[in-house]
Amino acid sequence: MTVQRPLSPFESRYFAADAWLGSVPVGGMPLFVGTTVRGAVDARILRRVLRELAASHVLLRSRVVTDGGVARFEVDEDWAPPLEERTGEVDEYWELVNRRPRWDGGLFGAVLLRGPVQTRIVLVIHHGISDGRSAFALVDEMWRRYSAHVAGSPLPLGDSDRELVGGVDELLARVVSEAEVDGFLAQVRAEAASSGQPPQRLPVDGDGAGDPGGRLALRRIELSARQTAEVVDAARAQGISVNSLLAGAALAAVRAQLPVAGPVPLMCGHAVDLRPALSPRLPASTVLNCASGTGTPVVVDSDADPLALGVLVDQAMRFMLDTGFPALFMRASQRVLDTPVAAALSATPAIALSNMGRLPAHPLPAGLGFVRDEVFAMTAGMPPKMTVFTVGDRLTVQVEYDTAEHSHQQMGRVAEAMSDQLARVRRAAAVRA
Repeated sequence: MTVQRPLSPFESRYFAADAWLGSVPVGGMPLFVGTTVRGAVDARILRRVLRELAASHVLLRSRVVTDGGVARFEVDEDWAPPLEERTGEVDEYWELVNRRPRWDGGLFGAVLLRGPVQTRIVLVIHHGISDGRSAFALVDEMWRRYSAHVAGSPLPLGDSDRELVGGVDELLARVVSEAEVDGFLAQVRAEAASSGQPPQRLPVDGDGAGDPGGRLALRRIELSARQTAEVVDAARAQGISVNSLLAGAALAAVRAQLPVAGPVPLMCGHAVDLRPALSPRLPASTVLNCASGTGTPVVVDSDADPLALGVLVDQAMRFMLDTGFPALFMRASQRVLDTPVAAALSATPAIALSNMGRLPAHPLPAGLGFVRDEVFAMTAGMPPKMTVFTVGDRLTVQVEYDTAEHSHQQMGRVAEAMSDQLARVRRAAAVRA
């Protein structure tokens, strides 16, 4: 078994101080993901499950060691992920996700937050080793293992994620040639030279310091099963993806906050899973950061129809995927870029979407009731974004932001406008039905 390998250039950015990927500061970024339940969680069983997760996924039991200026992952087969037990609920959760973990002891751990009624399990993962999709797959595996232990029938350890595969940028080098990257950069350079009015952004109205109770914040929109089905039906009726519909609604919500008249160019950023571009394709259960990005520029008028915007986003997204932009962007980002190209590839979107897709409902044991899944991956200076996921049959949209740059008041209006746009979509779907 491979017990060490160097970090790839892409991964190295996540472990470097003050590093950026495009418009996103990524150095040392934590990923918090987990579940809130009603009832009590057995910490003894949870500790055993965490050890099983680390035993089944090699990067979870690895640490970063630097020797001679070269950073590498080194596997510690005896390492047990730490579990911190604390008393608290919402306020303590926000205190947790606003702090920067110490990674010298390992890249994976968990916090158990016990409240009088609700309990939160929060997995804490270095974003350099995991993206949101593999993190959510890990949460589901956690619950399957926990429930199996409660039932007295522990699951065997997995064997599909035992080897230290390379970083996603190195894996892409097998399918995306240097000549293709050269052509991509030439095209970006030509487009940058002939571009017109740049996309607009939300006004920066933060105080520069942020909320002392938690600089990083979110507003949550949770739809019922019926409301979720109506949104899905609306997307299908337009022949577009749910992601494109949500992006159209998000752009309409942002446009409503801009104090200008007439059509304006906006861009929605999108997190993109690179697993489909790899050969062989990696499953989501393989813990690895495979996230790249792309943008869909759209001209948006005041009171624009979110469904019509969704159609435009869908066309732009299809073009980006057909031309392989996310994979080419990933490979190009590892090069030293000239100023016009670097500026074009780091353009800040008006809003970004990180869509985890539809996830299975967790198999909770008797005595525990599901409240919600929660995920948070923000750092200071990150542009505002919406994290989207559907657990079982219920859609959640999290409007996430840095209060030092965007105030609670402004982002509250964005969240309210997003909720209104989704209601508008659902009403249109009901009329067609």
